[in-house]
Amino acid sequence: MNEIRTPYLIVGFSVAGLWGARTIWQKDPEASIVAVSDEDGFYSRPLITYFLGGKSQSIEHRLKVPEGAPFTFLSGDRVEHLDTQNRMAFLRSGKKVLFDRALIATGGVPVVPPIQGLTNEGVFTFTGRRDLMAMQEFLRRTNPKRVLILGGGFIGLKTCEAFMHLGLEITLVELASRLLPLMLDEEASRYLEDALRKTGVQVVLKETIQGLEGNGEKLTRATLQSGAHLPVDCAVVAVGVRPNVAWLSDSGITVRRGVVVDAFQETSQTGIFAAGDVAETRNLLTGEWNVVAIWPEAVRQGKVAGMNMTGERIPYPGSLPLNALDLGGLALVSAGIVNPPEGAPFEVLVRREKHAYMKVVLAEERIVGLIMLGRIEKSGLYIRLLRERIPVTEFKERLLDPRFGLVNLPREYRKSWVEGVGMEV
Repeated sequence: MNEIRTPYLIVGFSVAGLWGARTIWQKDPEASIVAVSDEDGFYSRPLITYFLGGKSQSIEHRLKVPEGAPFTFLSGDRVEHLDTQNRMAFLRSGKKVLFDRALIATGGVPVVPPIQGLTNEGVFTFTGRRDLMAMQEFLRRTNPKRVLILGGGFIGLKTCEAFMHLGLEITLVELASRLLPLMLDEEASRYLEDALRKTGVQVVLKETIQGLEGNGEKLTRATLQSGAHLPVDCAVVAVGVRPNVAWLSDSGITVRRGVVVDAFQETSQTGIFAAGDVAETRNLLTGEWNVVAIWPEAVRQGKVAGMNMTGERIPYPGSLPLNALDLGGLALVSAGIVNPPEGAPFEVLVRREKHAYMKVVLAEERIVGLIMLGRIEKSGLYIRLLRERIPVTEFKERLLDPRFGLVNLPREYRKSWVEGVGMEV
């Protein structure tokens, strides 16, 4: 059957799409949903680096489509054109889906700079299941010893973590002057750089790859912008991702960097919603428009979109940049505004220890940014203070005390926070 009718269409079926669907079923248990994805099932993208490095036994996620739910999954296919006026989606396979409301949850695609030699065997991106499978097959077949990772951001360092567990010789190349420039300040970046170097990772800053060369059968060396040559057996391009929006160019939906949505996750076209790494939302703290491509925000956006697709009017509070890593024996958490401009309204509190660093950024007596390295056990408490915009005036002088905890909060907060405080990654 080439024509399918459904009240709800989900385009893309990763975490935002799944949570959108689950929320629709909570409000409308008999709802028939059609999901279209070019992948063959739902899995946890954050787990692919752990699986490659042997820290996880599976990338499958415990969340599934509820048993018995009226659900049609068109896997291995994709929507190539969305007719928003007539509510029709045209698929690569030739199928056509007629819908009442739709959720765009197509995620992001890797950014690949113009580097000579990208077609050599042994050159990868690493953001999804297909990347994982290709890399595993390559590792089994060729047993490489030296890997080059381009990108010192979150994806590059997660990939670095996996190769560290595999025991490969790693060279990490980053164009910026420091690692994780969006997640950390300069001092925290140096902590991380030192930790990596101590484990044997070669960190090369203010550089990029100009070309990759092979001998016809395998990758042999990389040429940097400076002209330096590095012997390599494998290379991973991990400079970031961008929202997967090219297919929406003639849809009439407003797109800037990502699909622009309002406070209810609805796009410029009524009845069409967007969530996850493809959506451009307002920042919880600054109000600026941005794309926050992390798992917890995709969950929240998917839930809000699902609620509002069923007729509710539930606002999304805004996106919060939040990431966590455990790399080179150094655990770290970063959230919110970590590199504020100098002067009012920001106040910066810092605590330094031999193997730990903590920074809290305040604005109007509320936490708006956080960096924790080494000691991250209580990060969930600080993040909740940040997310709920709780004034810290009464206990500000104790914020950086290692003994700081729920007992230091005013009684009205302690009572409601006894349960549920935890880290979100």
